[in-house]
Amino acid sequence: MRIVILGAAGRAGRAVLAALFPLSGVEAVFLADGDVEALTRMASQPAPFPLHMRYLEAADHRCLRERLSEADLALGCLGPFHLHEAGVFQAALEAGCDYLSLCDDAQATAELLSRREEAAGRGLRVLLGCGMAPGLSNLLALRAASRLDRVDRLRFFWRLDGLSALGWATIRHLARSLSGKAAVIRDGREERVRAGGWAEAVDFPPPAGPGTAAYMHRPEPFTLTRAVEGVRESFFKGGLSSRGEDFLLQVISRLGEEGYAELLLDLLKLAAGKAMASKKERPSPSFLRVTAEGFRSKRPYRVHLAVAGDYYRVTGAVAAAAVAWLRLADPPPGVYTPEEAMDPGSSLPFLEASGARFFMAEEASP
Repeated sequence: MRIVILGAAGRAGRAVLAALFPLSGVEAVFLADGDVEALTRMASQPAPFPLHMRYLEAADHRCLRERLSEADLALGCLGPFHLHEAGVFQAALEAGCDYLSLCDDAQATAELLSRREEAAGRGLRVLLGCGMAPGLSNLLALRAASRLDRVDRLRFFWRLDGLSALGWATIRHLARSLSGKAAVIRDGREERVRAGGWAEAVDFPPPAGPGTAAYMHRPEPFTLTRAVEGVRESFFKGGLSSRGEDFLLQVISRLGEEGYAELLLDLLKLAAGKAMASKKERPSPSFLRVTAEGFRSKRPYRVHLAVAGDYYRVTGAVAAAAVAWLRLADPPPGVYTPEEAMDPGSSLPFLEASGARFFMAEEASP
């Protein structure tokens, strides 16, 4: 299998490459990015398969198609995904290249899911949301739901530690997720609420502890209802551990990311200080909790599943598990989300290697 990693020089792209090392059957990996200096450093590192550098201009459709035409499978780490996902999908269709994406943008996810028949007609397999969230978040929700006889509510809570530890594309997408309207499920119907609003206190897994989370515009609430029948309510809330940085991100989201790049950079430098200015990379602790609420043996019950780990390492592990799924399951052509395709148990060996820690609790509901 020949794999091309789009956006290979970013934090997520490098984590995905490292997670691919234990996989068998990888003939070569093409590292595609616009940062030539970073690609050179990556290609000089030892790897169990040949590494090839490829310059990528993400906005150039012809360049995208040429990069994809060299590979059997493309791994999409090219964020923020609302800018590039539609173009990458179209290039994959034209190149006949299967596509696994870290896409965490709700609008882009909905658009690609609406093109299932087109992908199937071209013989293309596409899996969206191959990271920590979405990705592992979907699989945790599926596992929690399986512990109940009937599921009424699915709730997602996510926390990230430190703006300075995050990649630029991640920050831009977080700002977008907290602006505009967020999709939620109420009374079995999709509705819109103010993103960034309705903050609530949440108990995250250790060592995070208590925190706050607000509505975010994410794919999980509406994709999970396709796989878990009977869900009447679902939403996604998230935030940063630092109150100051969380407030800053809320301000940035209100300003709008387009056209405010310089102001955004100045504000982030002010909040993160020397850590961001020096671009020194640090671990990115992330905490994810999913709660399924419904009935078991005719009694109201709640199931809580949570995970703690480095955001990028866990994301790379889920992406590697998705590659293994594609090879072993050999699914028919189409566009999939993780809960529709992947078995939660099959991802565990990859997640254990990432250092992720899992937590589970069950309780009777009032």
